[in-house]
Amino acid sequence: MNFGYREQTLPQSIRILLILNVAIFFIDYITHGAYLFPWMALDPQLVTHGHYQYWRIFTYMFVHDHGSFMHILFNMLTLWMFGTPVAQQMGDKRFWRFYILAGVFAGFCSLLFYAVTRNDAIVIGASGAIFAVMFAFARFFPTSQILLFFFFPVSAKYAVLIIGAIELMLITSNDHIAHIAHLGGALFAWLYLRWDNGGDGLFDGWKQWQTRRRWEKARRETEKMEAVMEDIDPILEKIARHGIQSLSRDEKEKLDRVSELKRKQRSTNIVSFEDYRSRR
Repeated sequence: MNFGYREQTLPQSIRILLILNVAIFFIDYITHGAYLFPWMALDPQLVTHGHYQYWRIFTYMFVHDHGSFMHILFNMLTLWMFGTPVAQQMGDKRFWRFYILAGVFAGFCSLLFYAVTRNDAIVIGASGAIFAVMFAFARFFPTSQILLFFFFPVSAKYAVLIIGAIELMLITSNDHIAHIAHLGGALFAWLYLRWDNGGDGLFDGWKQWQTRRRWEKARRETEKMEAVMEDIDPILEKIARHGIQSLSRDEKEKLDRVSELKRKQRSTNIVSFEDYRSRR
């Protein structure tokens, strides 16, 4: 695969995640899942139905099937393969936030889906967060070639769409794979990176969107003020010469609109009477 990213040492975030996941797996493997698995797996019955063990929406992503090495092996290889360039691109701090929130979001999607479908399947594994990482990789390195199904070279941006479509088709299959968690991770990556501008991702982008909305509102209010002020000077001159009783109903309504806009000016960045008149 040609990733097209700079070669560096393994990012600290990826190294910690690999060690943490593997360590938990071996503890479960040695103890036959007697200790960590029962407390970390995402069991819908224990999160809802009066048990309220909400931590499972977070911890499930660090526990894997202790009866087989394939689950942990595939997830950790995928995390290393795609997570390394993504963590290098984001930086460890942003990557941690992205990875953890993606896993929690994927777990919540699974919980919601299984609650609606009355399915009590237990969800485990890092796949939801890893799918988010894969979609982030496609965002940062869209033309990188991936061997899809180990045989077909496909650009990353198309590979993730194909994988997402397959997951969607298998959503109701009974193959004991958490397809909802995978799709949830992919959805989170799209939402997060949709607002990403190289800063703090979704949260920074959300703040900028709110700022743009405030400025847009201020611009509209300014335009309203300027439109009304076009005719306000003659009205003020008429009041000075003949008194307010000389105004027509239409002129009085214009004054009322100006007064209303003036009140809004206290909480919105719109042009004032004085600013406007000084421009003329």
